[in-house]
Amino acid sequence: MINFSTRPPSVSVVMPVYNGGQYLAEAIQSILNQTFMDFEFIIIDDGSTDQTIDIISSFHDKRIFLHKNDNNLGNYPSRNIGMKFARGRYICVMDADDIALPCRLEKQHDYMEQNKETGICGSSIQIIPAGGCPKFITDDEYLKVAFLSNNFCSHPSLILRKDFLLKHQLFYNEEYYFAADFDLCARGFQVFKVQNSSDKLLQYRRHSGQISTAKYAEQQKYADSIRINQLIENLGFEPEEIATLLHLKLMKKIHIEKALKNDLKSWTETILEKNRICKYYEEARLSNFLDYLSEICLGTNGAK
Repeated sequence: MINFSTRPPSVSVVMPVYNGGQYLAEAIQSILNQTFMDFEFIIIDDGSTDQTIDIISSFHDKRIFLHKNDNNLGNYPSRNIGMKFARGRYICVMDADDIALPCRLEKQHDYMEQNKETGICGSSIQIIPAGGCPKFITDDEYLKVAFLSNNFCSHPSLILRKDFLLKHQLFYNEEYYFAADFDLCARGFQVFKVQNSSDKLLQYRRHSGQISTAKYAEQQKYADSIRINQLIENLGFEPEEIATLLHLKLMKKIHIEKALKNDLKSWTETILEKNRICKYYEEARLSNFLDYLSEICLGTNGAK
């Protein structure tokens, strides 16, 4: 059990790890090397059977607090445990195979201090080892709309405002076993601002063992539930089975036969009409996004 003896820090970094020995030391060192010093580093060992514990124990830093799960509980249950231990005003997400750039905590802490209405904020990332920096949506109203389709916040880059999470009881929904971060951000939009910063603050490692690769098919099944649930919670209606299939194709940019063009147009008009009643999304951005997806799915913009 974690034993805290010092005053609460400004930031809590929460990192679960399960058999993460290959990249773990580099991930830990990247947090300890931060320019911002007022943090605690909560590491949740999720029943590892490799050298994970030895690697963690090799770091002698009073900011590290280790909790060992009795059994392998999974990624999101472990994150919930870490979040409940966290004492900081802000909680930073970290993965045991990524690298936080030295100014990450400083820039994210300062951003949250200056943007009091923001509850969740992600950052730009660099993919390793291949390189390259994906473009992230920084317009928060368009980001809110785009979440109908997918998670456009890089999970391990997130910083969370703890008092907002507690006020609205926002923790990871463990039923969404491989997509709970998508759900957390989607629900966050309902009660506060969710944003992306343009600052590149994390090196995100892609490899065959990560959830988004190894469990892709299962992840998409849970993500589909989140996509439909947003219609229910944000726009107040649940589509029929055929409309559900059409909606999921649209949101995932899957080809839709031109014979269904009128059905698709009717469906997007239904979404817009429901939104005019609920006023959840900014109308112009929602309309533009649905047009954009429709063009892709019908192949009318040159996309395949």
